[in-house]
Amino acid sequence: MKLKNLFKKKELSSKIYYTLFIILIYRFGSFFPIPFIKPIYINEIGFKKNILTLTACNIASIFSLGIMPNISASILLQFLCYFFPFFKKFKNNGPLGKRKLNLITKGITLILSLIKANAYILYLINIFLKKKTYYLNFILIYGKYFFLFTSIICLTTGTFLTMWLKEKINEKGLGNGNSFLIISGILSRFINYFISEILNRINEKVFLGILILLFEIIVWILIIVMAIIIIKSVRKIYIHYINNFGYYSSNLEEIKFLPLKVVHTGVMPIMCSQGMLFLLITLMSKIHLEIIIEKLKNIYGLWYNIMYSIIIILITFFYTYFSISVNTISDDLKLNGGYIPNVKPGKETSLFLKKIVSQISLIGSLLLTIMALFPSIFVCLGGEKNFALFFGGSSLIILVGSLLEIKTTINSYLLNYN
Repeated sequence: MKLKNLFKKKELSSKIYYTLFIILIYRFGSFFPIPFIKPIYINEIGFKKNILTLTACNIASIFSLGIMPNISASILLQFLCYFFPFFKKFKNNGPLGKRKLNLITKGITLILSLIKANAYILYLINIFLKKKTYYLNFILIYGKYFFLFTSIICLTTGTFLTMWLKEKINEKGLGNGNSFLIISGILSRFINYFISEILNRINEKVFLGILILLFEIIVWILIIVMAIIIIKSVRKIYIHYINNFGYYSSNLEEIKFLPLKVVHTGVMPIMCSQGMLFLLITLMSKIHLEIIIEKLKNIYGLWYNIMYSIIIILITFFYTYFSISVNTISDDLKLNGGYIPNVKPGKETSLFLKKIVSQISLIGSLLLTIMALFPSIFVCLGGEKNFALFFGGSSLIILVGSLLEIKTTINSYLLNYN
């Protein structure tokens, strides 16, 4: 019934068609290769088993970096606003401050894009291209640095073009431009890998292959349910109100609890961890630490996953702890006549909330780490590596989280147009 209502209102249906049009442009652009690289060379080598697949939209395309540098820049700016009064001043300065923060975000995006593009191309050369005759002949004629320069410019331009497409979805489409662009890439890979998994299982032994495939699908559905529960879980802190305060009273009396998300960070720690490990491996290759690189290069190996888990836990814990302003919440409660049962308003409320935030930070970090490790567990149990990427990790959580966010957005539009 809701699906039918989506296209009843002209304004809403036009937003849907516009969003789909922008996604189509984005997907079409994902198949444009970086100049001087023939994608067939990369496909021949079998890139699917490497860390590069976790960081790229479509490997060796102009949209390889996608929207991730911009998301990383936004996250970094949130940290800067928290720790540095100079940036916090912009945040509290209304529309003008917001415009300045947007410019700073774009500047940070440019820097991160240049750094990540350089690391991406160097990794591409070392892993996929250094033994190819075509690439070696090109280097002899034009030089390695010309190839690096043109590739970095193309990748950085691709990131800013992706940002522009995202802004168009936010302005004229259904909103949540980041979500729509990210899941479009994930879904395109998922369809290919799922079909490949079906063919691989059937080609082994038909009856046994079908049983294994059914078991994988059941486990996959259970992991999706777990991801939904993790994303939607909240810690409710019940609040009592002793007075009415003007127009605030009705809202406050209706809520009666403070909801704190268990996974306040979303998928950000997983994405940041992958990016940090990617850059770490690239830096180690520069100083020739081959022994460590060999241990970390296998994304399903023990050492990679130990480092991966530690970084996820640290980022989740500290980001949650610092991003939830318990002092502000405590002051707002006191101002509006609210208090937590058995806890005195003011300093005691602030300390109580800090304790709760520490607890959900720890629980959230452990839950995210478990989800992030599912693909490696799946591979260790004999699963196919490409399909394993959707048994947890960033791909599944981004997909589930983005779809839930899109569902909420569409529901809000339906309510507004009724």
